[in-house]
Amino acid sequence: MFRRITTLTCAAAVAGAALVGLTAGIAQADPGCPDVHWIGAAGSGEREGSDLTVYSGMGRVVYQSLYELSTDLQQDGRTLTAEAVDYPAVPVPDDNGGVGAWLGFMGSVDTGAAALGKQYEDFVQQCPTSKVVLAGYSQGAMVVHRNLQALAASPNLAAVLLVADGDRRTDDPTLNLGTVSGVPKHGKGVAQDWPILAHAPAVLPADIGAKTISVCDLGDAVCDPDPDADKTSARAKAIHTSYARTPGLDWTAPLYFLLGPAPTAPQGPLPGPGPDARAITSTTAPAGSNSAASTATMASTAPAADNPAR
Repeated sequence: MFRRITTLTCAAAVAGAALVGLTAGIAQADPGCPDVHWIGAAGSGEREGSDLTVYSGMGRVVYQSLYELSTDLQQDGRTLTAEAVDYPAVPVPDDNGGVGAWLGFMGSVDTGAAALGKQYEDFVQQCPTSKVVLAGYSQGAMVVHRNLQALAASPNLAAVLLVADGDRRTDDPTLNLGTVSGVPKHGKGVAQDWPILAHAPAVLPADIGAKTISVCDLGDAVCDPDPDADKTSARAKAIHTSYARTPGLDWTAPLYFLLGPAPTAPQGPLPGPGPDARAITSTTAPAGSNSAASTATMASTAPAADNPAR
């Protein structure tokens, strides 16, 4: 049974860069399984401190994206649950940060990649017929991206959203949105500048690329950095933190399309609170966002962090 909560805390402690593979075998679905499950990864600095009730621990951009998709799914009768990736999401080192600071940042990415892989595996074992959406912003997009090769063959994975992805490649066969699209020699993520040190991922296979939406705006400090700049400009930072500021996101409709048509016989509401709940939000909209007023507030609130530096 699933329980409605706003603070998402997962029990597993993970370390290292290894991705968790899918376990073979057939699982029987929990009767409370949703039509669609969302796993969201926050950006740098968006999970600092012990209070993860803000944006349910997945950061402003990912949370707003979840809210807009949930509205469409609710209208066609589908049920939706969500959980945040449980990882440090450490702040980006400043321009004077040494090698140790950057190794700590990449360690956070690796921890997040392993955590997402484990959370994904746990969910699909419990709900083998549910569709899954993976979404991440900035460092969180890297966390998601680094699982895509391993999850490409998973029948549950229906759609992927990468916003301002530090692992972005111009040759990935993804649906590209944002102002960098089609601009020659632009749109290479910051990690691709040093692929060996950052162990940046290789090009995505076509089957997973067809399920993946990559959003990047021209001049973004993380997904389109200036390779000749010694420091990250205020403008590049401002572009990076400008996503999902207003309702009506360009990527909501493509995400909805990737999920396919609604079932002919929609499920009823999810069961009420149960004693053996997993750390997920069992709502058809993000917790705390059940009115137009709260939507407007969420869209206009500044992010807690994700202030990149190179």
